[in-house]
Amino acid sequence: MATPSGSVAAAAAAATGQQEPRNKTVRRLPNDEASLNKVLDDSIKDAYKRPWHRLERGLRLNRLRAFVEEEKKKLNLTQFESATLLALLQKALDKKLLNSKTTVIYDQEKEAILEIKGLVMHRGADGIMKYQLLEKKAVSTMRKKKDEGANGGTGAAQA
Repeated sequence: MATPSGSVAAAAAAATGQQEPRNKTVRRLPNDEASLNKVLDDSIKDAYKRPWHRLERGLRLNRLRAFVEEEKKKLNLTQFESATLLALLQKALDKKLLNSKTTVIYDQEKEAILEIKGLVMHRGADGIMKYQLLEKKAVSTMRKKKDEGANGGTGAAQA
């Protein structure tokens, strides 16, 4: 009996109803999943140890959520008030107002935001907490233009 593959082993396997394995070598890396999980866990632990301006956007959002939760506990904020604060901080992050390490005081050891400069919170007459993020105004430095006809005020004649 001739088989399309032409091998005797394939013919014997076909006669007994068993299939020949396609690839006889099985590669197994020792503790493949465990070592991968260890590397990922280590990188996750180190991810928040970086300075604020070096954190990726998703990590920053995570730290902002943790900051809002801390403020919620400290100031006894309602769910609505904490959601409003988080929305304000997310918009500020999207507008790149929170990218500076001087704006956000971040403790790398505690992996937590200590303070956001310019964040103002006050409780209105209606009892609801209001938030505002004061933006730094762009300060432009003015350069003094030099007169092309004058030689810096030395009085020397032009040649």
